[in-house]
Amino acid sequence: MTLILSSQRRFAGEIPLSSGVLAEPYRLLSLIWGDRLVRQVLAVVLGVILAIILVFTVSGIWSDGSELAHIVHSNFHLSEDGSLAENFNHGIAFVAAFLLLASAIQTRSRVFVFLTLLYGFIWLDDSARYHERVGEKLGRVLDIQPHFGLGAQEYGELLAWTLAGAVLAVVLLWAWAGRRRGDVGVLLPFLGCFVLLFLCGVVADVVHKWVPEGLNPLFQVIEDGGEMIAVALGAALAFGTLRHVEAYYAGVEETSG
Repeated sequence: MTLILSSQRRFAGEIPLSSGVLAEPYRLLSLIWGDRLVRQVLAVVLGVILAIILVFTVSGIWSDGSELAHIVHSNFHLSEDGSLAENFNHGIAFVAAFLLLASAIQTRSRVFVFLTLLYGFIWLDDSARYHERVGEKLGRVLDIQPHFGLGAQEYGELLAWTLAGAVLAVVLLWAWAGRRRGDVGVLLPFLGCFVLLFLCGVVADVVHKWVPEGLNPLFQVIEDGGEMIAVALGAALAFGTLRHVEAYYAGVEETSG
Protein backbone atom coordinates (compact mmCIF):
# COMPACT_ATOMS: atom_id res chain seq x y z
CA MET A 1 0.00 0.00 0.00
CA THR A 2 2.80 2.41 0.91
CA LEU A 3 4.50 1.72 -2.41
CA ILE A 4 1.28 2.42 -4.32
CA LEU A 5 0.59 5.68 -2.50
CA SER A 6 4.14 6.93 -2.96
CA SER A 7 3.90 6.04 -6.64
CA GLN A 8 0.69 8.05 -6.87
CA ARG A 9 2.38 11.09 -5.31
CA ARG A 10 5.25 10.75 -7.78
CA PHE A 11 2.82 10.64 -10.73
CA ALA A 12 0.86 13.63 -9.44
CA GLY A 13 4.08 15.61 -9.16
CA GLU A 14 4.94 15.16 -12.83
CA ILE A 15 2.13 17.43 -14.04
CA PRO A 16 0.08 20.05 -12.13
CA LEU A 17 -2.92 17.87 -11.27
CA SER A 18 -2.66 17.86 -7.50
CA SER A 19 -5.90 19.81 -7.31
CA GLY A 20 -8.93 20.41 -9.46
CA VAL A 21 -11.44 18.18 -11.17
CA LEU A 22 -8.79 16.10 -12.99
CA ALA A 23 -6.80 15.19 -9.89
CA GLU A 24 -8.94 12.20 -8.89
CA PRO A 25 -9.33 10.58 -12.34
CA TYR A 26 -5.62 11.07 -12.93
CA ARG A 27 -4.89 9.25 -9.67
CA LEU A 28 -7.11 6.32 -10.65
CA LEU A 29 -5.82 6.11 -14.23
CA SER A 30 -2.24 6.24 -12.97
CA LEU A 31 -2.87 3.22 -10.78
CA ILE A 32 -4.60 1.31 -13.58
CA TRP A 33 -2.04 2.13 -16.28
CA GLY A 34 0.74 1.13 -13.93
CA ASP A 35 -0.77 -2.36 -13.65
CA ARG A 36 0.96 -4.62 -16.17
CA LEU A 37 -1.81 -7.23 -16.09
CA VAL A 38 -4.47 -4.67 -17.00
CA ARG A 39 -2.37 -3.41 -19.93
CA GLN A 40 -1.80 -6.96 -21.19
CA VAL A 41 -5.48 -7.88 -20.97
CA LEU A 42 -6.46 -4.68 -22.77
CA ALA A 43 -3.88 -5.35 -25.50
CA VAL A 44 -5.23 -8.87 -26.06
CA VAL A 45 -8.87 -7.73 -26.22
CA LEU A 46 -8.08 -4.84 -28.59
CA GLY A 47 -6.00 -7.22 -30.70
CA VAL A 48 -8.97 -9.58 -31.03
CA ILE A 49 -11.26 -6.69 -31.99
CA LEU A 50 -8.84 -5.38 -34.62
CA ALA A 51 -8.48 -8.92 -36.01
CA ILE A 52 -12.27 -9.24 -36.27
CA ILE A 53 -12.50 -5.88 -38.06
CA LEU A 54 -9.69 -6.87 -40.44
CA VAL A 55 -11.28 -10.24 -41.30
CA PHE A 56 -14.66 -8.57 -41.81
CA THR A 57 -13.19 -5.90 -44.09
CA VAL A 58 -10.98 -8.19 -46.18
CA SER A 59 -13.60 -10.93 -46.61
CA GLY A 60 -16.11 -8.28 -47.69
CA ILE A 61 -13.96 -7.47 -50.72
CA TRP A 62 -14.47 -10.98 -52.17
CA SER A 63 -17.80 -11.89 -50.56
CA ASP A 64 -19.77 -11.41 -53.81
CA GLY A 65 -17.57 -13.72 -55.85
CA SER A 66 -16.56 -16.36 -53.31
CA GLU A 67 -18.84 -18.55 -51.23
CA LEU A 68 -16.12 -19.07 -48.62
CA ALA A 69 -15.50 -15.33 -48.34
CA HIS A 70 -19.26 -14.75 -48.06
CA ILE A 71 -19.52 -17.24 -45.18
CA VAL A 72 -16.54 -15.71 -43.38
CA HIS A 73 -17.90 -12.19 -43.95
CA SER A 74 -21.30 -13.15 -42.50
CA ASN A 75 -19.81 -14.83 -39.43
CA PHE A 76 -17.52 -11.87 -38.71
CA HIS A 77 -20.11 -9.22 -39.62
CA LEU A 78 -19.84 -6.32 -37.20
CA SER A 79 -23.57 -5.58 -37.01
CA GLU A 80 -25.32 -8.85 -37.88
CA ASP A 81 -27.24 -10.56 -35.07
CA GLY A 82 -25.62 -13.80 -33.95
CA SER A 83 -22.27 -13.07 -35.58
CA LEU A 84 -18.98 -13.67 -33.81
CA ALA A 85 -18.37 -9.91 -33.56
CA GLU A 86 -21.76 -9.23 -32.00
CA ASN A 87 -21.49 -12.08 -29.51
CA PHE A 88 -17.97 -11.01 -28.54
CA ASN A 89 -19.19 -7.48 -27.86
CA HIS A 90 -22.09 -8.81 -25.77
CA GLY A 91 -19.62 -10.77 -23.66
CA ILE A 92 -17.31 -7.81 -23.09
CA ALA A 93 -20.22 -5.58 -22.02
CA PHE A 94 -21.47 -8.26 -19.61
CA VAL A 95 -17.99 -8.66 -18.11
CA ALA A 96 -17.76 -4.88 -17.60
CA ALA A 97 -21.13 -4.82 -15.79
CA PHE A 98 -20.10 -7.82 -13.64
CA LEU A 99 -16.80 -6.21 -12.62
CA LEU A 100 -18.54 -2.94 -11.78
CA LEU A 101 -21.06 -4.85 -9.66
CA ALA A 102 -18.15 -6.38 -7.73
CA SER A 103 -16.75 -2.88 -7.12
CA ALA A 104 -20.19 -1.65 -6.02
CA ILE A 105 -20.43 -4.44 -3.44
CA GLN A 106 -16.86 -3.85 -2.28
CA THR A 107 -17.07 -0.07 -1.90
CA ARG A 108 -20.79 0.50 -1.22
CA SER A 109 -20.48 3.52 -3.48
CA ARG A 110 -23.58 4.77 -5.31
CA VAL A 111 -21.45 5.73 -8.30
CA PHE A 112 -20.62 2.07 -8.89
CA VAL A 113 -24.32 1.21 -8.67
CA PHE A 114 -24.99 3.71 -11.43
CA LEU A 115 -22.10 2.41 -13.55
CA THR A 116 -23.28 -1.18 -13.08
CA LEU A 117 -26.74 -0.21 -14.36
CA LEU A 118 -25.21 1.78 -17.22
CA TYR A 119 -23.09 -1.09 -18.50
CA GLY A 120 -25.90 -3.53 -17.75
CA PHE A 121 -28.09 -1.47 -20.06
CA ILE A 122 -25.34 -1.39 -22.69
CA TRP A 123 -25.28 -5.20 -22.55
CA LEU A 124 -29.09 -5.43 -22.67
CA ASP A 125 -29.34 -2.96 -25.55
CA ASP A 126 -26.73 -4.84 -27.55
CA SER A 127 -27.81 -8.40 -26.82
CA ALA A 128 -31.60 -7.97 -26.76
CA ARG A 129 -31.70 -5.22 -29.42
CA TYR A 130 -33.61 -2.94 -27.05
CA HIS A 131 -33.48 0.25 -29.10
CA GLU A 132 -34.37 -1.50 -32.39
CA ARG A 133 -37.32 -3.40 -30.94
CA VAL A 134 -38.70 -0.65 -28.74
CA GLY A 135 -37.98 1.96 -31.44
CA GLU A 136 -39.98 -0.02 -34.00
CA LYS A 137 -42.96 -0.27 -31.65
CA LEU A 138 -42.80 3.42 -30.68
CA GLY A 139 -42.55 4.49 -34.31
CA ARG A 140 -45.62 2.44 -35.17
CA VAL A 141 -47.75 3.31 -32.12
CA LEU A 142 -46.95 7.04 -32.28
CA ASP A 143 -47.31 7.06 -36.07
CA ILE A 144 -44.07 9.02 -36.47
CA GLN A 145 -43.71 10.54 -39.93
CA PRO A 146 -40.41 10.74 -41.86
CA HIS A 147 -38.48 14.00 -41.60
CA PHE A 148 -35.00 15.09 -42.69
CA GLY A 149 -34.24 11.72 -44.25
CA LEU A 150 -35.05 9.77 -41.08
CA GLY A 151 -38.03 7.43 -40.81
CA ALA A 152 -40.25 6.19 -38.00
CA GLN A 153 -37.72 3.50 -37.05
CA GLU A 154 -34.86 5.97 -36.58
CA TYR A 155 -36.96 8.44 -34.58
CA GLY A 156 -38.39 5.59 -32.55
CA GLU A 157 -34.89 4.38 -31.70
CA LEU A 158 -33.85 7.87 -30.58
CA LEU A 159 -36.97 8.03 -28.39
CA ALA A 160 -36.21 4.59 -26.93
CA TRP A 161 -32.68 5.73 -26.05
CA THR A 162 -34.12 8.92 -24.53
CA LEU A 163 -36.45 6.95 -22.26
CA ALA A 164 -33.64 4.70 -21.08
CA GLY A 165 -31.39 7.74 -20.64
CA ALA A 166 -34.02 9.42 -18.45
CA VAL A 167 -34.08 6.43 -16.09
CA LEU A 168 -30.29 6.32 -15.92
CA ALA A 169 -30.21 10.09 -15.33
CA VAL A 170 -32.41 9.66 -12.24
CA VAL A 171 -30.02 7.01 -10.90
CA LEU A 172 -27.06 9.28 -11.69
CA LEU A 173 -28.65 12.15 -9.74
CA TRP A 174 -29.22 9.78 -6.82
CA ALA A 175 -25.58 8.68 -6.99
CA TRP A 176 -24.36 12.27 -7.26
CA ALA A 177 -26.41 13.34 -4.25
CA GLY A 178 -24.79 10.61 -2.15
CA ARG A 179 -21.30 10.83 -3.61
CA ARG A 180 -18.26 10.25 -1.44
CA ARG A 181 -14.75 11.63 -1.78
CA GLY A 182 -13.14 10.00 -4.82
CA ASP A 183 -16.36 9.15 -6.69
CA VAL A 184 -15.82 11.88 -9.28
CA GLY A 185 -12.48 10.34 -10.21
CA VAL A 186 -14.24 7.04 -10.86
CA LEU A 187 -17.16 8.52 -12.76
CA LEU A 188 -15.31 10.72 -15.26
CA PRO A 189 -13.17 8.02 -17.00
CA PHE A 190 -16.20 5.76 -17.45
CA LEU A 191 -18.27 8.63 -18.82
CA GLY A 192 -15.43 9.28 -21.29
CA CYS A 193 -15.77 5.68 -22.53
CA PHE A 194 -19.53 6.13 -22.74
CA VAL A 195 -19.19 9.33 -24.79
CA LEU A 196 -17.06 7.41 -27.30
CA LEU A 197 -19.69 4.66 -27.35
CA PHE A 198 -22.44 7.24 -27.91
CA LEU A 199 -20.56 8.89 -30.78
CA CYS A 200 -20.03 5.55 -32.53
CA GLY A 201 -23.29 3.81 -31.68
CA VAL A 202 -25.76 6.70 -31.94
CA VAL A 203 -24.27 9.69 -33.78
CA ALA A 204 -22.48 7.62 -36.43
CA ASP A 205 -25.61 5.47 -36.82
CA VAL A 206 -27.73 8.54 -37.59
CA VAL A 207 -25.12 10.01 -39.96
CA HIS A 208 -24.90 6.60 -41.67
CA LYS A 209 -28.47 7.08 -42.93
CA TRP A 210 -27.39 10.10 -45.00
CA VAL A 211 -24.12 8.88 -46.55
CA PRO A 212 -23.81 7.35 -50.05
CA GLU A 213 -24.16 3.58 -50.26
CA GLY A 214 -20.52 3.23 -51.27
CA LEU A 215 -19.45 4.42 -47.82
CA ASN A 216 -21.45 1.72 -45.99
CA PRO A 217 -18.44 -0.53 -45.23
CA LEU A 218 -16.49 2.42 -43.79
CA PHE A 219 -19.37 3.49 -41.57
CA GLN A 220 -19.94 -0.10 -40.42
CA VAL A 221 -16.36 -0.13 -39.17
CA ILE A 222 -16.69 3.33 -37.55
CA GLU A 223 -20.06 2.55 -35.99
CA ASP A 224 -19.77 -1.08 -34.88
CA GLY A 225 -15.98 -1.38 -34.68
CA GLY A 226 -15.78 1.85 -32.70
CA GLU A 227 -18.55 0.59 -30.41
CA MET A 228 -16.58 -2.60 -29.73
CA ILE A 229 -13.45 -0.61 -28.88
CA ALA A 230 -15.40 1.73 -26.56
CA VAL A 231 -16.93 -1.21 -24.69
CA ALA A 232 -13.53 -2.92 -24.44
CA LEU A 233 -11.98 0.24 -22.95
CA GLY A 234 -14.80 0.39 -20.41
CA ALA A 235 -14.32 -3.28 -19.49
CA ALA A 236 -10.56 -2.81 -19.05
CA LEU A 237 -11.23 0.26 -16.92
CA ALA A 238 -13.67 -1.77 -14.80
CA PHE A 239 -11.07 -4.54 -14.40
CA GLY A 240 -8.34 -2.12 -13.38
CA THR A 241 -10.65 -0.23 -11.04
CA LEU A 242 -11.66 -3.42 -9.23
CA ARG A 243 -7.99 -4.33 -8.73
CA HIS A 244 -7.05 -0.91 -7.33
CA VAL A 245 -10.24 0.57 -5.92
CA GLU A 246 -9.22 0.25 -2.26
CA ALA A 247 -5.80 1.81 -2.85
CA TYR A 248 -7.43 4.58 -4.88
CA TYR A 249 -9.93 5.59 -2.21
CA ALA A 250 -7.25 5.30 0.48
CA GLY A 251 -5.01 7.63 -1.50
CA VAL A 252 -7.81 10.14 -1.99
CA GLU A 253 -8.60 10.11 1.72
CA GLU A 254 -4.92 10.56 2.60
CA THR A 255 -4.50 13.49 0.23
CA SER A 256 -7.67 15.25 1.39
CA GLY A 257 -6.82 14.58 5.01
